[in-house]
Amino acid sequence: MRQISARLLSLIPGLIFLIQAYAWVTNPSKASNDLGMLYLEGIGRSTQIGDFSAFFISVSIFCFLGSIFKNISFLFAAVIVLSSAATMRIIAWQIYDASFAPIFIIVEIVSTTMILASVFLFKNKNSKTQDDEKDNS
Repeated sequence: MRQISARLLSLIPGLIFLIQAYAWVTNPSKASNDLGMLYLEGIGRSTQIGDFSAFFISVSIFCFLGSIFKNISFLFAAVIVLSSAATMRIIAWQIYDASFAPIFIIVEIVSTTMILASVFLFKNKNSKTQDDEKDNS
């Protein structure tokens, strides 16, 4: 049951960010508007679509790979990306007079927390398995 919970805790954020990635790939104008951004022109549009698609796709892939292979390194990669985004949003608000974005920060923090819980459950299972193997030898 612990393994199922661990997998779900990392798959759910992966699915959420995959949906957002899909939006950036299929309808970037709407995706940018949904995030409160203007849909840019020229090289700005290329950067906007490329960077945001890469962000959401990468987080999804890290979550899926971590969950499927029970590999916490991939999960830590997702945690680093998401927690960095939340941190940079707060910095942008505090230092650069950007609007405070609580809903996005909450999504990033809750997703990070879910993924870290998944890491804990995977690690806890792995350490118990190793302890059992040592006891059997």
